[in-house]
Amino acid sequence: MTVRKADNLLRGDRTPAYVDRETGAAELLISPDTWDQWVKEGRLPRPCDTFPSGTPRWRWEDVDRKLADKKGSAPVDPMQWAASFGKKKGKRIEAP
Repeated sequence: MTVRKADNLLRGDRTPAYVDRETGAAELLISPDTWDQWVKEGRLPRPCDTFPSGTPRWRWEDVDRKLADKKGSAPVDPMQWAASFGKKKGKRIEAP
């Protein structure tokens, strides 16, 4: 007879490499409905296409990367950010 090991023996205190929406949402302290909305809005990546459609899974590394760096650019230098604080972006139209 095969005995299933408890999940906590396999993962310990780490986030699994692939998460379902409930586990991912719990890790981010959001609801599964918010998780779905963020996927729809593009804040989170789409689920991996290697899993069957009935059991979608997200690679946690992709979720973490998407949340950490939305644009895929280098981290913002705090001094550069401070120097531009309060300045409006875009072109100004000068009065005639």
